[in-house]
Amino acid sequence: MAGSKPDISIVIVSYNVQEYLSHCIDSIMAQKDIVAEIIVVDNNSTDRTRDLIASKYPEVKLIYNSDNVGFSAANNHGIKIASAELILLLNPDTELAETNTLHYVKKYMDADLQTAIMAPKLLNTDGSFQLSFWSFHGVRELVLELFYLHRVKKITPPSSAISVEAASGAALIFKKSLVDEIGGLDENMFWTEDIDFCYRAKESGKKVIWNPDIRIIHHGGKSSLGNESVTIPNQVISKIKFSRKHDSKPVFYLINILSLLFICSRLLIFTLISFINQKYNTKRKAYWVTLKAYFRLNFQGNSSILK
Repeated sequence: MAGSKPDISIVIVSYNVQEYLSHCIDSIMAQKDIVAEIIVVDNNSTDRTRDLIASKYPEVKLIYNSDNVGFSAANNHGIKIASAELILLLNPDTELAETNTLHYVKKYMDADLQTAIMAPKLLNTDGSFQLSFWSFHGVRELVLELFYLHRVKKITPPSSAISVEAASGAALIFKKSLVDEIGGLDENMFWTEDIDFCYRAKESGKKVIWNPDIRIIHHGGKSSLGNESVTIPNQVISKIKFSRKHDSKPVFYLINILSLLFICSRLLIFTLISFINQKYNTKRKAYWVTLKAYFRLNFQGNSSILK
C-alpha cells in the first residue's frame, strides 16, 4: 500500500477496541486491486492501541489524541489529512466481507458521479442483515420510539441499490470534495452526526445511496459497551440538536417536548424494573444523566456532548 498515491483513504476512529481494530485493519490489508491509505484516529484509548499500531501496522497513519475529542472531531481530523479524494469512514468494529470490497467501492463511485454518499450493506457478526439506513429524525419517528412501536416494523433488505435519506456512520463512502462543499461532521453531535451529514448532502441536491452489493460486517457498538451514561444521553440530546438545527420552530418545540416525555418514560420504566433486576440500574442511571443533560440544554444553553 506504500509508495504510490492511494485510491482511497480509510479513516477509523478508535476507543478501547484493540482486538476489533486489529481485525478491521487486517481485512483492509487483504484487499486486492486497490491502493488504500489507513488513518487511525485514537481517542486516548487505555488498551495499548498505540503500541499495537506501532508494532504490527507501522504503515498505518496514527493520530493519537491525548483526550477523547469525540467521534465527529476525530473523523474530521482524519479526513483533513487524507491523501486520496475518495474517503471511507469506517468503525473499528467492522471487517470488509470480501477481498475485492474496496475495488468495487472505487469502481462504483467512479462510475456514478451523481452519488455523493454511498453506504454499504452492513451485516451482523452472524452474517444476518443489519439495518443501516433510515429516515431523518422527525415527530413520527419519535412517537413510534416513545411507545416502542419502532420495533414492530420489519425491513426487508432491498436487493439492489436504492436512494435513502440517511445511512449509518459505521461505514460511509464519499469524496473529499463533498466535505469542502457542505462541511465535515458536526462536532456538536454524537450518534446523529451521520444523519446530519447525509441531510446536508441531500439539501445540496445530491444522492445518498445504499448499495447491497458492497458488504461490510459490523459487530456493533463495541466502543460503547458499559458506557450507557455517555451513549444514551448523547443519542437523545443529539436528536433535539438535529431538530433545532434543521426543523421549523413549531416542529422543534414538539420534538423537544416529546423528547422529555421519552426520557421520563424510560427513567420510570427502568427505575421500576431495576427493583426486580439490578442489571437495569445502568440504564436507570443513564436516563437520569439524560434528564439532567436535557435541562442543561434547554435552560442553560449547554449543548456540549457528554464524554
